[in-house]
Amino acid sequence: MTALRRRDIALVAVSILPFAYTLFDTSDGDVPLYHHYATLLWGGAVPYKDWLFEYPPYALVWLATPGLLPDYAAFRAVFSLQILALDVVAKLALLKEGNRLASALPASPWSRLTPFLVFSTLGVFQSYFYLKRFDAIAAGLTLFALIAFARGRWATAGALVSVATGTKLYPGLVALVLLCAAWRRGNAKRFAAGAAAALIPIALLSVFAPWWRFVSFHAGRGLQVESTYASIIWLGHFFGVNAVWASHPTWLEVDGAAARAVLPVARFLFASVTLGALATSVAAVWRRKKMRPGDVSSAFLARAALLPIAAFMASGIVLSPQFAVWAIGPTAIAATRGRRAPVAAAAVAVVLTTLVFPAPGYFTPEGISLARTLILVARNFTLVALVVLLARELLSECSANP
Repeated sequence: MTALRRRDIALVAVSILPFAYTLFDTSDGDVPLYHHYATLLWGGAVPYKDWLFEYPPYALVWLATPGLLPDYAAFRAVFSLQILALDVVAKLALLKEGNRLASALPASPWSRLTPFLVFSTLGVFQSYFYLKRFDAIAAGLTLFALIAFARGRWATAGALVSVATGTKLYPGLVALVLLCAAWRRGNAKRFAAGAAAALIPIALLSVFAPWWRFVSFHAGRGLQVESTYASIIWLGHFFGVNAVWASHPTWLEVDGAAARAVLPVARFLFASVTLGALATSVAAVWRRKKMRPGDVSSAFLARAALLPIAAFMASGIVLSPQFAVWAIGPTAIAATRGRRAPVAAAAVAVVLTTLVFPAPGYFTPEGISLARTLILVARNFTLVALVVLLARELLSECSANP
């Protein structure tokens, strides 16, 4: 083992230390709910049929092994260790990708560490729930898909993004961007073949379990408290706007006359902004490829992937604190090249999320304080700024490469 490789492993070891305490702390997050689902699964109940599972089918895979263990404590430890192992692999992959990118571009010796350092630093700010949600799993698989694509492993990239989408739905936005990039590079068939092969188990599952019913769990939801719309309404409640901090079994909403009036508009904006951002990313990837066959760089592709993710977060009626994890992987790769403002905005949004959750009053009818609400509004407007900055950068790519 070379000194360089020993140093890399030491860096990864240090980077996971902030997560160690979360394996044993008293905050369980959603893990008790996952344990309940695993108990139902191994008890013979059919998901989506006998009980409503609110995630796509591949999320069940991550419950299967921990679910074999005899008690909740063991389940929680193994579930979290699965995510920690994925995090370690992601960091080693980013170190390797940093080496590849640094060798291709004129840069300082420290530039090879940029993706790793950005990913590790922002991950620390999400450590409270990083090992206790499915989000880090889908985010890790999406990161692997981006790296595989950058290395020309088209089928692997397609398979990875399909598995990520089958775990948590949002990576489907990235899949469309990658498909367009593969198409323009003449590798769409291999990418699509990998993606389709990874979806075969879901197709087979359709015979036994109506997995598409997971969508119904989310269909009737209102304005989640962390969403841009809810945060503004909750800020207004300190100045007389009618608003209620309402608790539901697995989420919290801002309710009241204002929230109910805004909800239809928010749903329209969510669809419009997310589809508009996706169209912008696809157009930018399509136009940039007209320069020469290998011109879709890792950083550019990461920014194109990050735009619809950021739009989904900024405009969605559902925005949970752990969604910030989604942005970390693409931001880490995007930091290697291009404008700094979008990377800075993404980093600020991740950091501010830490100051919003957990917070006093969050799980009570009183809700969060005015000071915390101002931080939440600032976080959400940072996400809006991220969308604008990325869209401007990608549109300028389109203009530069007609």
